[in-house]
Amino acid sequence: MPHDVQQARGEPDTTGQQAAFPHLFSPLTVGSITLKNRIVNSAHQTGFARDGQYTAQLIAYHRERARGGAAVIVSQATSVVPGYLDLWSRDDGIVDEYRAVAEAVNEYGAHYFAELWHPGRQSHYTGADAEIYLAPSAVPFASYGVDYRVPHALEPAEIWEIVRAFGDAARRCQQGGVAGAEVHFAHWNLVEQFMSPQTNLREDEWGGSLENRLRFAKEVASAVREAAGPEFVVGARITGAGLSTGELDQLDMLEIAGIIDSWKLLDYLSVTMGHYSDAINTARNIPNMTFEPGLWAKFGKSLKSVVDIPVFLVGRVNHPRVAEQLLADGSCDAIVMARALIADPYFPAKAQAGRVSDIRPCVGAMNCIHHLHRGESIRCIHNPIVSRESHWGGELQRAKNSRRVVVVGGGPSGLEAARVAAVRGHEVVLLERSSTLGGQVRAAARAPGRSELAQIVEWLAGQCDSVGVTVELGAVGSTDKVTSLNPDVVVVATGSSMPLAELPGGLPVIAPLEALEGSRETGLRVVVLDEFGDWQGFSVAHALASRGVKVEFVTPTIFPGIALELTNWRIAYERLTALGVTFHSVAEVARVEGSAVVLRHGFGKAEVVLDGVEAIVPVTLPRAEDELYHALGGLVPELHLVGDAFAPRGIEAGVFDGHAVGRKI
Repeated sequence: MPHDVQQARGEPDTTGQQAAFPHLFSPLTVGSITLKNRIVNSAHQTGFARDGQYTAQLIAYHRERARGGAAVIVSQATSVVPGYLDLWSRDDGIVDEYRAVAEAVNEYGAHYFAELWHPGRQSHYTGADAEIYLAPSAVPFASYGVDYRVPHALEPAEIWEIVRAFGDAARRCQQGGVAGAEVHFAHWNLVEQFMSPQTNLREDEWGGSLENRLRFAKEVASAVREAAGPEFVVGARITGAGLSTGELDQLDMLEIAGIIDSWKLLDYLSVTMGHYSDAINTARNIPNMTFEPGLWAKFGKSLKSVVDIPVFLVGRVNHPRVAEQLLADGSCDAIVMARALIADPYFPAKAQAGRVSDIRPCVGAMNCIHHLHRGESIRCIHNPIVSRESHWGGELQRAKNSRRVVVVGGGPSGLEAARVAAVRGHEVVLLERSSTLGGQVRAAARAPGRSELAQIVEWLAGQCDSVGVTVELGAVGSTDKVTSLNPDVVVVATGSSMPLAELPGGLPVIAPLEALEGSRETGLRVVVLDEFGDWQGFSVAHALASRGVKVEFVTPTIFPGIALELTNWRIAYERLTALGVTFHSVAEVARVEGSAVVLRHGFGKAEVVLDGVEAIVPVTLPRAEDELYHALGGLVPELHLVGDAFAPRGIEAGVFDGHAVGRKI
């Protein structure tokens, strides 16, 4: 990071000092260029491109990650032909766009690479009047198990046309000042579809033997190298091993990697796992908080042993210690990160300066991906600047006048409001009625497999402490208490509560938090009645089932966990099923008769009786706790309502509210 940027962020000047992580911050030669460190910002979709073109927002997003200290910024997947996803190497018009983004990235000493890609049967081509899926062979499959499709088997002339398109795309990269191209040989995109005998049933020169199945990859690599020249860096993303039945296993991929290296066309290989054809493999490719950090180390290390070029490796690297260990152990030569740099683009600079506790941690919540699955641009559960880099990127500006700010509520929204206001120079007092900061996030983090959520509020609490926020615990935010502090501004962040539903019959009704923590006896057969299909219901069911309780999960939604991000849902659903949870979708409680709960199923009149039920845990829609806000109206000079107290929407929206009001004050 340039010295002036470092000082602007309040970071110590480490010029001439030994890096805190010596392997991570050592240079690496890749082809004709030298990387300043071993951190590569992985290619990942953002939703910021429009009509196949770069936008100011996409360039700002890449600039922020370069400014944060990554050595390489890789573009999102760029289709070599128009019509796939949202960024295309459609014609020479992209050259000027490449120049703009490369210049933005180069300013901070980073190199820009473009990931060149063709999805084959994994995505439909929208450049025609009808949806078209292309593949080596017409092998049917169902994307995510629901979207059934039979692709068109490519004719030889069509194959050569795609090969030429890769070459043309590489030429445009080179002309646009891009330092390198990463050709996508992984994630079950078109190149890997040619590699695999599962998807390549051809009997011509493009199929059959391993040599023939690798022919497409070799022709693509040759076209890219020839078009871009010897000084241009050319790498490939490659799968370490297929993990599902019938896929190329680790030995297969080691053989393939050795052959690819023998062509002497590539400058590096970037090892990844999983693919996007089904939910479990997407989960492997983008592992959530239930996966351990650095989980794919053995695949990088094995592949590194069979090639002579540098090996990059991905795999939930969310802390500089994890990255340093992977490098020290010889698992790879460079670390590939996406979500860690979404959560905190300044991860590299902070790590190099020894400010590890200041790194905003990626907790693997998957909110970033959830937005993409809904057709939106990426976000982060607790970095509200993501997607807003063009107007919120860079340094927080100090306020013209320092004011006395009282924040009521120490959940994520209140903590972020306090943090931002204090950074901007205000005197901030935060009142929290409980004995700890964190609000409902603390409870959510006690659910099985959700513990990393606590890192969100731990980071915020630490940041508030470091910037001088005065925190009063056990302080009830009454009107008298607030007004006695003589505030100029009050921010009410009192959160929400989940009302305890009143159900007919004599069965005990237990609050979700009581069930989650095990603070109240539930019996051995319990109905969890989930109104809205988010994490709360799944977490309660998981906690109960883990304690040996037979859980009957009842929801009026069309499937349980409907509000969850898809890969989160896939993992959680499998684990709940393994624990014996029984699901009843499109169902409601008609009545309770003694220990029998009668359900009405499927929009009709059919009833199902669950006998021997000992308790019901209703997971109801939350209610905003906004009474203090209304009571303070007219009593203080300036008043704001944020987070769940404004409307219950979860952590991400709460942090955004807090950040926005902190900037506004």
